[in-house]
Amino acid sequence: MWLARPLLNQILHHLQTVYPQEGCGLVAGLNNQATAIYPIDNILQSETAYEMEPLQQVKTMLAIEARGEDLCAIYHSHPHSPAFPSETDIALAYYPETVYLIISLQERDVPVVRGFLIVDGLVEEIEIVGE
Repeated sequence: MWLARPLLNQILHHLQTVYPQEGCGLVAGLNNQATAIYPIDNILQSETAYEMEPLQQVKTMLAIEARGEDLCAIYHSHPHSPAFPSETDIALAYYPETVYLIISLQERDVPVVRGFLIVDGLVEEIEIVGE
């Protein structure tokens, strides 16, 4: 997946803003290339879990579709744990064609960004490329 530095910086800024809670959002794109970032409120307001605010999520997904783009990634942070899908992340991975970006903020000054495809409980890491 291609994620240009300015878009990654938008994600990181959002996640740092909501720290120590988990932050979450959607990434629009075309042909596996990110084009826009959409932060979504975490209604759980938790340091260990997230749930996107349903109305924001639906409106954003409709806007992405209306622009002729795809949902290319779903992102969230792990404020205190590694950038790897938790059991809950795996169980709630409802979009097998979408990349799950997990950003660890264990070391806030050195975020770790990793991408995964999660299909039927199987986790496969994918390369995140940017400029």
